[in-house]
Amino acid sequence: MREPLDRETFLALIQTKSTTLAQRQHTGEAAFAFGLTKPPHINEYQYLDAAAAILASMLNLWARLELKHAAEIVRTHWDDWLTLLIRAESDPRTAQFVAVIRTSLDPAAPPHIAMGDAAHVGKVAPPSERPAFMIPMSFLLRCLRENARRAGIDLPNRLTVDPADKAAYAKWRAEIDTYREAAGARRAKAKLTLA
Repeated sequence: MREPLDRETFLALIQTKSTTLAQRQHTGEAAFAFGLTKPPHINEYQYLDAAAAILASMLNLWARLELKHAAEIVRTHWDDWLTLLIRAESDPRTAQFVAVIRTSLDPAAPPHIAMGDAAHVGKVAPPSERPAFMIPMSFLLRCLRENARRAGIDLPNRLTVDPADKAAYAKWRAEIDTYREAAGARRAKAKLTLA
């Protein structure tokens, strides 16, 4: 894992105020990388946390999902969209999408979520009254990089690890597992102190 970002840098990357982030965490409307509702260490964030937050905002603003539902989708499907991000960074020629498919005209009906390239999304998408709303991972990366440029933050060339480097990729995935465990330990400790 890369060196963590402080809160101020993270907020600049996601273009959000500190009070807004605190409120979103309190109400379950925040999404962080690796399926987390909060980072394992207070005021320490990963670059991929910014990608998760931006993806949740895109699902909210453009796909018209409630922010809490959008954040839940990002947390639940974290490994799927992370895979798309890896693919987008490894082969930018093949567009990768998070697709929101409304199978009903009832806005309260939950949408179907599909992830992959356009051909895969077309194969797995159920019949729908409306076209799928497709969020390209390349666009998410451009938004993140533009936010970083405006804030004077140097992002690494890759946010993910190239799976072609099998040893580095295996190490990174093990680090993700450890990071997730640390977040779980933090939640367990917080519950114990509240009891």
